[in-house]
Amino acid sequence: MTPQTAPATESPATESPATGPESAGPAAEATSPATEPAGLGVTLTTAYSDALAGVYDEIYPSTPDLEDIGEFLRTLTGPGASVLELGVGTGRVALPLAAKGFRVHGVDSSAGMLARLAGKDPEGRITPVHADFATLDLGRTFDVVLAPFNALCCAVSPDEQIALIHAVARHTAPGGHVVVETFDPSDFHVQKKNDITTYPIPGRGAMIESIGVLPASQNMMVHNTLFLDGEPPKSASTVMRYLWPSELDLLAGIARLELSARYSGWHEQPFDGGDSRKMCVSVYRPLP
Repeated sequence: MTPQTAPATESPATESPATGPESAGPAAEATSPATEPAGLGVTLTTAYSDALAGVYDEIYPSTPDLEDIGEFLRTLTGPGASVLELGVGTGRVALPLAAKGFRVHGVDSSAGMLARLAGKDPEGRITPVHADFATLDLGRTFDVVLAPFNALCCAVSPDEQIALIHAVARHTAPGGHVVVETFDPSDFHVQKKNDITTYPIPGRGAMIESIGVLPASQNMMVHNTLFLDGEPPKSASTVMRYLWPSELDLLAGIARLELSARYSGWHEQPFDGGDSRKMCVSVYRPLP
């Protein structure tokens, strides 16, 4: 869940003997690797995602931009490359990637989101993994580790974000790529009042979203209330921690990842910062 050079052909991702096949068949059951107890960020995100799973695709419908992610990854790696997506949710990114020939594992801590993904993927094109990002250890690496739609911001403290970036690094193949999408926090960082947005849910009702900011800790408090026809109002809340691009680079450096490119979108538009409406797409490579 999240509230968006010349191509080089990489060697195939390595896989341990214990790792299962790339796809477990139709409506594959999500695997659950053994993990340590989840941190606060995971607990909050899981509850929030479970609460919104039933309406997520209607609130945030698929757009042509999602197709652009696959084209962007094709500039980094070869056909049939393996991709690990953090925060796979209902498969809005993963399913278009699979349609373009990528072999996708999708991780999410929300059983509700993964259930929606299974319903949309009867062929089992995505290998679902029910787990906490930060403690994930699949025993293998991937050509691309992808964290779209602010997935890294679901960790609510620096310690959790450090654990998460180490998990990203240990799943990245030598010569592989890490692709992280965040938002430029410049405008949010100086926000004085809650930002309130209403999202229509066609034929069913609406959702009101309120976002407040705690600049000292870089936390965003997100509260959603669903108003669905024939149902009492339903609320869900979570906390995120936004990252400045330079801070993201420091985190990556801790995990021995170095920045190779940064853009403000999937068409490699230059990133100049200072506008929270812009995406920040950062590409990292493992250091030798």
